[in-house]
Amino acid sequence: MAFAIIDGDDVGNKVETHILANDIAKFVESSRMINAALEGIATRMADLPGVSLVHAGGDSILIEIRDGSVELIAEALKKEQKPGILTFSAGVGSTLRQSFLALRMAKSSGKCRVVNFKEATE
Repeated sequence: MAFAIIDGDDVGNKVETHILANDIAKFVESSRMINAALEGIATRMADLPGVSLVHAGGDSILIEIRDGSVELIAEALKKEQKPGILTFSAGVGSTLRQSFLALRMAKSSGKCRVVNFKEATE
């Protein structure tokens, strides 16, 4: 078994821009778009064989996966990416800690990607 953490890229910055501009309508619109995207990804992940949704909230998803399902997750997430609008990065590892570290590697190496802790540290 392994875990994957999927997290929205630069979501805080997108939302904060509207807050600082005092633009309630854009803030609500942006928040709804992020929520809809997260719900779509969570549903897609939960429908994959060997994948169990543990939690979805904010702009993050935690899933538990069987080893052979990592490629399925990467492919499914790739289909959900909307470059220039909203993208997600993911980290995969055998523990939550490894998954988080892999997520940080994905975000620090360009975002909009999936990093497997095992492969990244070999």
